Amino acid sequence: MRLNPWLGGLVATGVASGALVIGGGTAFADSSPADGTAPGPSPTAGAVCTERIPKILARIDRLSTRIGGDAHTRGSTRWLQDRQAQAKAAGNTALADLLQIRLDHRADRTDELAKVRQQVEDVKARDCTS
Repeated sequence: MRLNPWLGGLVATGVASGALVIGGGTAFADSSPADGTAPGPSPTAGAVCTERIPKILARIDRLSTRIGGDAHTRGSTRWLQDRQAQAKAAGNTALADLLQIRLDHRADRTDELAKVRQQVEDVKARDCTS
């Protein structure tokens, strides 16, 4: 006898959600220490502080440097402006419009990078100080 695919999916979903509910009870029970203190840093916090955060900050720096680069730096604001001017001069209005859209969002991108950098620095100051 072949089951309806909807019925089979419903049964599989019910079994999976039941397993999550049953397994989640023990996770909630173990989430806080018995003495009422806040849980300590996780064992992976050291790896995050020593490896991950420096890589994220380096990537933010590379992106900021590229965006602020000169006309010969591929992806910089000046490079996009030059390409847009060349596209307009060549009569390629579709490419010029696309590049203008990228230029319009470039200021938002630098603001986003600054916010992310500040958030990463806050996490580093809060969680990585010993």
